[in-house]
Parts: sequence; structure tokens; C-alpha cells
Amino acid sequence: MTHRNLLILLLLLHARLSTAEPFSPDSVRHHAPVISVTAGRYEQDVFETHLPVQVIPERRIFQTGADNLSALLDAEAGIGTVSSGPWSQKFVIRGLGSHNLVLIDGQRLDVLRDYGQHAPLLDVDQIARVEVIRGPASVLYGSDAVAGVVNIITKQPPRPRLDWEIRGGAGMQYASVNRQLAQTASLHGNWRRWRFLLNLNNRDASDVRTPKGTLSNTGFSGSAFDSKLVYAISDGQDLALNGHIGRMRDVGMPINPYAAEAKFLAYDRNRLSAKYTCRGGGLLSVLEAQAYYEEGRRHFRARLTHVPSGPYFVNNLLEANRRVRTFGGHIQSRFSFLPNHLLITGVESFYESDDTDRIADPVVVDAENRIIKDPPADSTPPTPRSFRNGAGIYLENEYRLFSRITVNAGARADLIRSRAEGTPGTLAPRVIGKSDRDFSGNLGMVFALSRSLRLTANAGRAFKAPTLQQRFFKGTAQVGFLTGDPELVSETSLNLDLGLKWQAGRFRGGAGIFRNRISDFIVMHPVDATAGEYIYANVGRAELYGGEIQNDFRILSRMTLHTQMAYVRGEDVHLTRPLPQIPPLEGSVSLRLESNHSGRWIEMTGRFVADQDRAAPNEFQTGGYSLVHIGAGTDLDGLFPFSFPFSLALNIRNLLNRSYRDHLSTVTWWDAPGRNVIVGLKGKF
Repeated sequence: MTHRNLLILLLLLHARLSTAEPFSPDSVRHHAPVISVTAGRYEQDVFETHLPVQVIPERRIFQTGADNLSALLDAEAGIGTVSSGPWSQKFVIRGLGSHNLVLIDGQRLDVLRDYGQHAPLLDVDQIARVEVIRGPASVLYGSDAVAGVVNIITKQPPRPRLDWEIRGGAGMQYASVNRQLAQTASLHGNWRRWRFLLNLNNRDASDVRTPKGTLSNTGFSGSAFDSKLVYAISDGQDLALNGHIGRMRDVGMPINPYAAEAKFLAYDRNRLSAKYTCRGGGLLSVLEAQAYYEEGRRHFRARLTHVPSGPYFVNNLLEANRRVRTFGGHIQSRFSFLPNHLLITGVESFYESDDTDRIADPVVVDAENRIIKDPPADSTPPTPRSFRNGAGIYLENEYRLFSRITVNAGARADLIRSRAEGTPGTLAPRVIGKSDRDFSGNLGMVFALSRSLRLTANAGRAFKAPTLQQRFFKGTAQVGFLTGDPELVSETSLNLDLGLKWQAGRFRGGAGIFRNRISDFIVMHPVDATAGEYIYANVGRAELYGGEIQNDFRILSRMTLHTQMAYVRGEDVHLTRPLPQIPPLEGSVSLRLESNHSGRWIEMTGRFVADQDRAAPNEFQTGGYSLVHIGAGTDLDGLFPFSFPFSLALNIRNLLNRSYRDHLSTVTWWDAPGRNVIVGLKGKF
């Protein structure tokens, strides 16, 4: 597609803007009011919360053309992703990539790994919205919510309009950078007190193309099926049952430049959950009880050829299986008592297990590939069979102190136990059991300076208990040879946050600064970075500080300017050197033309990333770069006789096909993806 043809297409999509209806606040990037359920575990306007919260709605997800959560969240202030290919990603919030809790519908995902975390087997078409908290949230969510929370909220059966009805939809998406083709179909309906939703997705992709060439081991294929069933017991009581099946095959992982083959032959995830909700009047306004079960199975295989090792080379065949199971639940009550008090109390627990096996078969060869040494294959598992369970109790009170001041205060106590079975050759030759006890607390405030201006402040103490991976893993990993430490202790953090939110007339947005001090910070400490040897270790103290700003400005009735910028600096105070995986200064400017009633829109975005010359010892410095993205789309309802309403979106990411390296990418030897033309189409019936 030539630039001239592209310009013509954009103009045609936007041709009728001149006759569009007047501007509506709903056409702004961040709608008003925006409701969050993550910040306080109940529905509240993000403008009135004491923490920075971002909500990305379903309509925005489709319009960006994002085919995964990484592409979606990279555009948000203070959020990035550590990636090793288009499918693998780990969220980074305010410079911390292993200290964020990922939830699906409020349910904890397994946190056995703190590197190379793979995206949940959840297609973006199954997502209703994504909510992100920047700041500590351990009071409500427990361990790991040190830097923030990402809550992926899936689509639910819509409220019925008739006593009986069935509706559905279908769609497709194509991305040129890896020839990815996605198809989706959904069906929902209701009958009397019953509501249901079925959603099926399928994706297939080849290796990613970059300005430098094609990056091997980045293709994948797979499908996901979601089912929801809701029964209205009474006007104020619901019982919801959810099921999810994810199946992915041949998922490429570019672990290093010597990998002739590196992929998950199978990566499966099953999830079941049940939730009871009672909405009453009087003192107890809401009671929730939820239980869930999740199982993941992974089969990984890699063939490494001619890996340098002194004067010789190593060929290695690695095959591993892993089974992860997690189940848990929580009970939460919300009380409204006295005129100005809202009290939330709850208890929750979880249990997770890790069962792995692996065979590594190395062969030492010379430059002509002649065998020098062929030792027997090693079948020692990287981790012994291990378990972790935890329980927590929490309480948070929201109190309107004066007409303009609201105070939030909360506390939580947690007990987490880890246990590994005795396995020869591992870090647990005999049974090892560890316990972590900790508490969390927060004190927040919202001060209404005026009807359109809020000053927010929060002091929060959070913690992160060591994962089973950090305690007991020993073997070859994506980063090199990695060794855990059974004697690790929990991290604790103290975060101070000060923010300002505005929402008036043509302006809406927010700005904030933070400082986070973490004691006993757990890092992958390089023993010999050149040889790729690392150990998990507690360091004395880590400090991070920075800030974010984002703003929407309605320039004209149908034109909106969106700007955002984020900066974070991280320091290992004990060793006086930079922390790893700290993103550089970055920002973006977007100009959007939109008609809310006719559904047509055009948007152009420029993203700017500065140099990152404060690299950790095991990292590479990266240069700055700038990217241009453009998009356009329309909603068409009854364009032709007897036709169904449908939406069309065209996005071109990295329009100029710039060559660059992302500092947070583990693929340090290759370029990031090049120009990507994404076409999406979805319809309803």
C-alpha cells in the first residue's frame, strides 16, 4: 500500500466529519465519569480515588488495533512491558516489572515466575476493559501489588432488554508485521432469570518482520474459549459461573541468537470461577463470595547450536514440562454506616503448586561441528515439586472528614507458607518449609480544591513474598543460568504519592509524583554477566522516584489533543548502581478527530523515547527513538438494506518503519517490529 493510497483511504473514512453532530464528552479518550472497580474493590469514579487509576474501555481496545495487552498498555503513562517476542510480556509499572499483580476479573494469576512472564491466554476480544493502578495496593490484594495492579476485566452477559433474546457478533483482524490473522465469534442471550455469553477466538501468526529482517522463533497459533452463565436468584442476588479454555501451539520464544528452535509446543490454561453477589439495603450494602481454579500446562523445547564456550562450542537440546495449579477465593463485605463512612472488610486465601521435569542434552563440538565431548543427558528438574499457600485479612475505611476532604485508611495481615519436597540435585535435597508474615497499610486523602480539581495523596506500605521460582529454581532459563535462594526474605516497601486531577470544560487529566523505597529488594544478581550466570538475592534497599502527566484538551468541537509523559529513576542503594529494567523517559502526543454520533474518527500519534544510558550491569544501553502511528475507523449501522451494524478500524504502527531497540525487550540482538498495518472488522447481529 503506497502512502498516497493510504492518504486517500484516510480521507474517505473521514469525509463526513464536516456534517457530524456536535462534540460529546463521550468522544474524549478518557470518558466522564470513568468507573473503576479495582482501586477500592467497588465501583467508584476514578476522579474521586486517592490512587492514580487508568481505565481502557473496550471501544478503545478495538480502535487501537492492539492484538495483545503489551501493545495496548505501552501507550499509557507510566506503564511498559518487558517482552521476549509478540506473545510473551511482563508488565512494568513505575520501573518495577516483578512487583505488579495481574488479575483476571479480580482473580490472582499464578506468580511462580518473575521473568519472562507469558501473557494470559486471553484474547483481547474477550476483554471488556483493563484497569491499572499505579501505586501500592497490597492492603486490598496482598503480596506482589507493590508497584501496582493490572486487572483484566472480561466481557459479561449484558443486561436483558427482553424476556427472551439471543444476539451475537463476529469479527476478524489482520496484522502485516507477522501476517497474523485472528477470527472471533460470540453469542449471548437471556431467558427469564438466566443470562449467558459464549466467546470463541483463534489466532495464527508467522515470525515477526523488522527493518533488520525476520526475527526467528516469534510465530504462534492458538485459540481461546470463554463461557459465562449468570442466574438472578432475586433482584439483589446473582450467581455467576465462568469458564475459560486456552490452547496455544508452537509459541516461539526468541531466547538467544543461537536458538535454531525455541518454542512452547503446547501452552494451555484452564480457568473456572464462581461468584455470589448479594446487594442489600441498610448496614450491609454488598456481600461477595468468590472461588476460582486455574491450571496451566507448558511443554517447551529448544535446540541451541554453536553456543561459544571457550575454544569450543556447545549444542544443546532442552525439553521441559511444567504444570501449575492455583485455586483460591475471597469473601468481602461492604458496609455503609453513619452518613460519611464506607467500610470494606474481607478475607482471602490461595494455594498454588509447581511440578516440573526437564531433560538437557548438551554436546561439546569444535568449529567443524565434530564431537569433542558428549556427556549423558541431565534429567534433574530445575525446581523440586513445590507448593505455596497464603491467607490474608483486610479492612479499609473511607471517611468523608469534611465536605471537601475524604480520607482512606486500611490495614491487612498476611501469612504465606512455601514448601518444597526433597529432590536430589535441586536446591531442596530434603524437605524445606518457609513462612512469610507481613502486614500492609495505607493512608490516603482526596482534597476537593474545587468542583473540577482534586489534590490526592497516599502513603502505602506493601510487601512481596518470594515466589517458588525465586526460592527453589536452579537451571538454564531465558536469561542464562539462574539459581534461587531458599533463604530469601520478603520485600517491604513504603511508597509516597502526590497527585493532581482536573476535569473541567475542555480539559481533563492528571499528574503525579512518587517515591518508592523497598527494603530487601529481590533481584537477579549477576554472578558473571558475560557467562550468563545469575542468582536471586536480597539487596539492602532500592529506591525509585519519578512521575507521570497526561492530559486531554478539546481544541475544537470534534478535535482532541492527548499528551502524556512518564519518567522513573531506580537505584540500588546498597551497591550504588542503577536497577535493571528501568524504562527511559518517554512521552506521546495524539491528535484525534472524531464524530461521536456518526462514529468516524482519525487519530495520529507521535511517541518519543529518550536514551537510556543508566543501564544495570547485565543490560545494554539503548538510544532514543521516535515513532509515528496513525489510525482511522468508522461505525456503520444499516449502511445497506438488511445489513447488520459493524465497525471498521485501520491502524499503521511505526508508519516510517523506524529501526529501534526497546530497552525493556529481552531481545537485545535484534530490532523491534517494523511497520505494521492492522485491519480490524467486527459486526453484531
